[in-house]
Formats: sequence, C-alpha cells, structure tokens
Amino acid sequence: MEEKILIKNDMGEEKEFSVLFTFESKETGKKYVTYTDYTKDYKGNLNCYSGYYEGEKILPVETEKELMFIDETLKTLTETIKYKYAQTEEN
Repeated sequence: MEEKILIKNDMGEEKEFSVLFTFESKETGKKYVTYTDYTKDYKGNLNCYSGYYEGEKILPVETEKELMFIDETLKTLTETIKYKYAQTEEN
C-alpha cells in the first residue's frame, strides 16, 4: 500500500503526496523523505520533492550539502532498481 502524506503550503492549504523513499543520514541524524504528487515538469519528468522529519512535521531541506546527499542517495536507489529490473527481465 502506498504511503501518503499531507503537506501544507504557505497559504495553509493541504495537499496529498505519495511517499517514494525515506532514508536516514548518519552524518546529520535526520530522516529524509522524497515524495511526489505525480505531476510532471515541462520535460515530462516526474516532479519529486524532499524534506526531513522533525517530529511529525516535514520541513524543507535548506543546505546544499543535504541536497547533494539526497540527490546521490536517489541516484543510487534508482540505479539499484534499474539493475534489479534488468536482472529480472533477463531471467
């Protein structure tokens, strides 16, 4: 079952998103979440967003170092999934 989260925008309106991944950083001690509303950008890519948990709240990532960590983690996860899918297709 797909995990859903509600995020409030600056005007206090809630929007539902689907959680794609959650992962933790030993360095920052934070638990990160990447989520989507399944909309696409002008190139047809899925719009994905990331934040970190502070208690029950999800806050925006603010440092370039954390953004790079999230980007590298997502690249690794994507490559792992692609590899596993390719292995499944071969068998």
